[in-house]
Amino acid sequence: MKRLFRNKPIARDWFGIDVFQVGPRFLRDSGLLYLLDEVGSTSEFLRGRGGPAQGRICKWDGWGWKARQRTMLDPVIDPSPGTVVVARLQTAGKGRQGRAWVDCGGLHLSVVVPPHRASFSQGFSVWLGLLSVLVLREDFLVDARLKWPNDIMVGSRKLGGILLENTRSGPDKMVVAGLGLNLGTSRSGFPSHLQGTATSTLIETDRLLRPGEVGGRIISRVENELDSFQESGWTAYRPALSYLDCLLGQQVHLVSGGRKFRGRAAGIDDHGALLLEDEQGRITDFSAGDVHLEAVLGRADDSREGKAAEDDRNRDASPDS
Repeated sequence: MKRLFRNKPIARDWFGIDVFQVGPRFLRDSGLLYLLDEVGSTSEFLRGRGGPAQGRICKWDGWGWKARQRTMLDPVIDPSPGTVVVARLQTAGKGRQGRAWVDCGGLHLSVVVPPHRASFSQGFSVWLGLLSVLVLREDFLVDARLKWPNDIMVGSRKLGGILLENTRSGPDKMVVAGLGLNLGTSRSGFPSHLQGTATSTLIETDRLLRPGEVGGRIISRVENELDSFQESGWTAYRPALSYLDCLLGQQVHLVSGGRKFRGRAAGIDDHGALLLEDEQGRITDFSAGDVHLEAVLGRADDSREGKAAEDDRNRDASPDS
């Protein structure tokens, strides 16, 4: 995959900058978009870590994005709210809990979320996942659903995910949101170990979506609904969350804090915690952990043996960023 990108110079707008429309809150303080050819991690680059990467800096001038010449760019130091980093190829991205994942082509985006009380709430990550699912369903007709805490699924196949990181502290506290989605991968384009467990918008819609179009729609939705989420909380989102929560009512297996739990998924509370009902009807909330449907877990255990099974379970099926 790396040779494919390196042997074919990036001369055209692969991202779709003309359709990357974000709200004024994301443009007010920064209006900066980094379009990178290849980077280890968009999130690390945005946080000033790692080495330089080739790409363009695009600046919002009030009328549209103006792209500067391609050059070697250093990682961002002290990014302003609203700064966005996108990469065509990401070689060292991470999922939740530091897992490695395979870049199969798509949207790799990290953004500094503008300061807002809602962004520091415990349920913000789940809310971002839900909004992403709603955009995919309503704007692009993808039958996406949310798997707690923030995986984006189509059926039992992973389409992408969100990774939220809080950096700094005190008044300088900053939230970096990473979004990864498989967009243009064909059925045969996934590595053999991801066949049947990963999917893309191309597979689901037979349409090739540009990263800027999808990323812009999601950021715009976040912009438009941040205030209402802060004011009213989950009230307006409860019906959508209940309908799109692919774990709700299912028997699941959860690993949290080094312990294993089994029970029925009873929903997600206002703090973004998974509610698990045990055989005695007692409900416990979990703020973090790895969860699997019992049926899917059983099939995986039956079809894998030894270390190969363990390696597969520790590898993300698609990007987070």
